[in-house]
Amino acid sequence: MTFLAVCLAALALALAVPVPRVLSQAKFRARSPWAAMLLWQAIALAGGLSMVGAPIVYGLGPFGESVPGAALHVLRLSAAADFAALTELDVHAGHIFALCLGVLLGCHLLATLLLTYVRVLVQRRRHRDVVRLLSTPVQGDQAATLGRHLNLSPELLHAHVLEHDAPLAYCLPGRTNSGSVTVLSRGLLDQLSEGELAAVVAHEQTHLQQRHHFLTMAFEAWYRALPWLPTTRHGRAAVTELTEMLADDGALRAHRREDLVRALALSSSGLEHRDVRREATVDETFTGDPAVQEQSELITTARLRRLLVPPEPLGRAALGGIVGIVAALILVPTAALLLGP
Repeated sequence: MTFLAVCLAALALALAVPVPRVLSQAKFRARSPWAAMLLWQAIALAGGLSMVGAPIVYGLGPFGESVPGAALHVLRLSAAADFAALTELDVHAGHIFALCLGVLLGCHLLATLLLTYVRVLVQRRRHRDVVRLLSTPVQGDQAATLGRHLNLSPELLHAHVLEHDAPLAYCLPGRTNSGSVTVLSRGLLDQLSEGELAAVVAHEQTHLQQRHHFLTMAFEAWYRALPWLPTTRHGRAAVTELTEMLADDGALRAHRREDLVRALALSSSGLEHRDVRREATVDETFTGDPAVQEQSELITTARLRRLLVPPEPLGRAALGGIVGIVAALILVPTAALLLGP
């Protein structure tokens, strides 16, 4: 199985360094954000699987001809504490080291994902409590809460208004869409027209409906587990940009492009949703926290250009090719590990 281990290592190296750098600058991401998002998810899954699988496959080499069979053999020997068999199988220290490295790396990735999920839940719950204390929910008497904005969509029934002059709009995801909250500031309500505000709300609702926070959380966990890896840095930034493009597309399905562009121009917050990377408290939002300021600058050149000059969508052939690459990235390493060389 040494050949399979080498192939997996080569794939992991390619997906860790050159491929993410090229993909992060690819122009087609503005033409079809959902296709680029699929590709990034496939790269993350295939890269992680290859990175963990390469040392494990090499370490299992002396124990069998296939990965599942060799793994079962190792478990049987471990349960029987039959260490004498290691000499008979010609197992070297390098095999043991590689096997332990792969297992520890896999456990590290899973543990980081779990810890990130727990941390986000705790911070999001705390943030939601602070918002409820400092804001006014849009219920019943909408005239008192929304001021001049009286003819807006029912989605605002789940919104909260912060009495602050800074233009601000973001969403706090809940376990269900009904438990999610859209937060708007008084400064935003005073600056935007009804059409512009409706576009903002639709943008935030798209984040919630498409569950973008799960994507950002997964890539944040990937980055926290391996912050020195280029693919984690490029992937985190790319997914954040792509979720904003997808939310823009969701808003544009029912609202005028001019309203959304003008809202972006008037709002210094950039209409970014509160994602897993920036689970800051409301106090941090209003005290100029550098992390929150970085989040507010996520109106990238590619995103602004596609709003001002809508690009041609990718053709069916290009989309089919991307879907084929995604399927290959997921299925080939998985089949190689399950079926063996």
